Amino acid sequence: MLQEVIQAVRAAEEKAEAVKNKAQAEAKQLLRNAELEAAALKQRQLTEAEAEGRALLAAAEKECEQLVIPIEERAAQEREELISAARSKQEAAIALVMERIVKSYGHS
Repeated sequence: MLQEVIQAVRAAEEKAEAVKNKAQAEAKQLLRNAELEAAALKQRQLTEAEAEGRALLAAAEKECEQLVIPIEERAAQEREELISAARSKQEAAIALVMERIVKSYGHS
Protein backbone atom coordinates (compact mmCIF):
# COMPACT_ATOMS: atom_id res chain seq x y z
CA MET A 1 0.00 0.00 0.00
CA LEU A 2 2.84 2.37 0.75
CA GLN A 3 4.21 1.53 -2.67
CA GLU A 4 0.91 2.59 -4.29
CA VAL A 5 0.85 5.84 -2.35
CA ILE A 6 4.42 6.62 -3.39
CA GLN A 7 3.56 5.86 -7.00
CA ALA A 8 0.44 8.02 -6.78
CA VAL A 9 2.47 10.88 -5.28
CA ARG A 10 5.11 10.52 -7.99
CA ALA A 11 2.44 10.44 -10.67
CA ALA A 12 0.83 13.53 -9.15
CA GLU A 13 4.21 15.26 -8.99
CA GLU A 14 4.91 14.37 -12.64
CA LYS A 15 1.48 15.57 -13.66
CA ALA A 16 1.96 18.79 -11.68
CA GLU A 17 5.37 19.30 -13.32
CA ALA A 18 3.84 18.73 -16.78
CA VAL A 19 1.02 21.18 -16.00
CA LYS A 20 3.58 23.69 -14.70
CA ASN A 21 5.75 23.32 -17.81
CA LYS A 22 2.72 23.64 -20.08
CA ALA A 23 1.57 26.75 -18.19
CA GLN A 24 5.05 28.29 -18.46
CA ALA A 25 5.17 27.57 -22.20
CA GLU A 26 1.73 29.09 -22.67
CA ALA A 27 2.74 32.13 -20.62
CA LYS A 28 5.87 32.61 -22.74
CA GLN A 29 3.80 32.29 -25.92
CA LEU A 30 1.23 34.77 -24.60
CA LEU A 31 4.04 37.17 -23.73
CA ARG A 32 5.57 36.82 -27.22
CA ASN A 33 2.17 37.40 -28.81
CA ALA A 34 1.57 40.45 -26.62
CA GLU A 35 4.99 41.85 -27.53
CA LEU A 36 4.29 41.31 -31.25
CA GLU A 37 0.88 42.96 -30.95
CA ALA A 38 2.39 45.88 -29.04
CA ALA A 39 5.08 46.33 -31.70
CA ALA A 40 2.47 46.20 -34.47
CA LEU A 41 0.25 48.68 -32.63
CA LYS A 42 3.21 50.99 -32.06
CA GLN A 43 4.09 50.84 -35.77
CA ARG A 44 0.48 51.54 -36.81
CA GLN A 45 0.26 54.50 -34.43
CA LEU A 46 3.61 55.81 -35.64
CA THR A 47 2.49 55.53 -39.27
CA GLU A 48 -0.79 57.26 -38.48
CA ALA A 49 0.99 60.02 -36.56
CA GLU A 50 3.41 60.58 -39.44
CA ALA A 51 0.53 60.77 -41.92
CA GLU A 52 -1.32 63.20 -39.66
CA GLY A 53 1.84 65.28 -39.31
CA ARG A 54 2.30 65.41 -43.09
CA ALA A 55 -1.35 66.44 -43.51
CA LEU A 56 -1.00 69.18 -40.89
CA LEU A 57 2.21 70.41 -42.50
CA ALA A 58 0.59 70.50 -45.94
CA ALA A 59 -2.39 72.43 -44.55
CA ALA A 60 -0.07 74.90 -42.81
CA GLU A 61 1.95 75.40 -46.00
CA LYS A 62 -1.23 76.00 -47.99
CA GLU A 63 -2.44 78.52 -45.40
CA CYS A 64 0.92 80.29 -45.50
CA GLU A 65 0.76 80.48 -49.29
CA GLN A 66 -2.68 82.07 -49.03
CA LEU A 67 -1.31 84.62 -46.56
CA VAL A 68 1.68 85.43 -48.78
CA ILE A 69 -0.37 86.20 -51.92
CA PRO A 70 -1.86 89.51 -50.71
CA ILE A 71 1.50 90.55 -49.27
CA GLU A 72 3.22 89.88 -52.60
CA GLU A 73 0.50 91.79 -54.46
CA ARG A 74 0.81 94.75 -52.10
CA ALA A 75 4.61 94.69 -52.41
CA ALA A 76 4.36 94.66 -56.22
CA GLN A 77 1.96 97.60 -56.13
CA GLU A 78 4.23 99.56 -53.78
CA ARG A 79 7.23 98.73 -55.98
CA GLU A 80 5.42 100.08 -59.05
CA GLU A 81 4.44 103.24 -57.14
CA LEU A 82 8.05 103.78 -56.05
CA ILE A 83 9.33 103.21 -59.57
CA SER A 84 6.77 105.67 -60.92
CA ALA A 85 7.68 108.27 -58.30
CA ALA A 86 11.38 107.78 -59.00
CA ARG A 87 10.86 108.20 -62.74
CA SER A 88 8.90 111.41 -62.27
CA LYS A 89 11.63 112.77 -60.02
CA GLN A 90 14.27 111.57 -62.45
CA GLU A 91 12.80 113.62 -65.26
CA ALA A 92 12.59 116.68 -63.02
CA ALA A 93 16.21 116.15 -61.96
CA ILE A 94 17.34 115.81 -65.59
CA ALA A 95 15.48 118.99 -66.48
CA LEU A 96 17.10 120.82 -63.54
CA VAL A 97 20.58 119.62 -64.52
CA MET A 98 20.01 120.55 -68.14
CA GLU A 99 18.82 123.98 -67.10
CA ARG A 100 21.93 124.55 -64.98
CA ILE A 101 24.23 123.29 -67.71
CA VAL A 102 22.61 125.53 -70.29
CA LYS A 103 22.67 128.57 -67.99
CA SER A 104 26.30 128.02 -66.99
CA TYR A 105 27.40 128.06 -70.62
CA GLY A 106 25.14 130.97 -71.39
CA HIS A 107 23.28 129.34 -74.24
CA SER A 108 19.87 130.12 -72.93
